[in-house]
Amino acid sequence: MRPQKEKIQCPFCGYKMPIERDKNAVCKGIYVKCKARNCRKEFEIRINSEIR
Repeated sequence: MRPQKEKIQCPFCGYKMPIERDKNAVCKGIYVKCKARNCRKEFEIRINSEIR
């Protein structure tokens, strides 16, 4: 069975980034720049900020 993945979206423009995450991933403190042509803003990826 393949793990279910979701694409990360830019919170400013909604562009689906070429970054995927697992459904039960935990992460914070990772900064990326949007790849959309007119956006290019930097944002932090925070997933399930509650540490398990």
